[in-house]
Amino acid sequence: MTEDLPRDDVYLPPGTAVRLDASVELGPEYGVVVHCWYDDELGGYDCYVAFFGDRQPSGKLAEKPYILRYFSMSLNVLGPPASV
Repeated sequence: MTEDLPRDDVYLPPGTAVRLDASVELGPEYGVVVHCWYDDELGGYDCYVAFFGDRQPSGKLAEKPYILRYFSMSLNVLGPPASV
């Protein structure tokens, strides 16, 4: 696993692998940024993230991911955007 990069309020390009550490009971959730934009009303970068559960998938997905919205600064960046 790659080392976490610094957490800041920054633009995260689509395809960026991330981890959300919001739930102590359930553990971390892994995902990929789908879309990120600066929200003037909120004063920060907001992102749609496709979450896969307790691990990053490799290969074809067994289930559809679920999409949630988070500030970029609440996400731990695990690596650069995946190449398309």
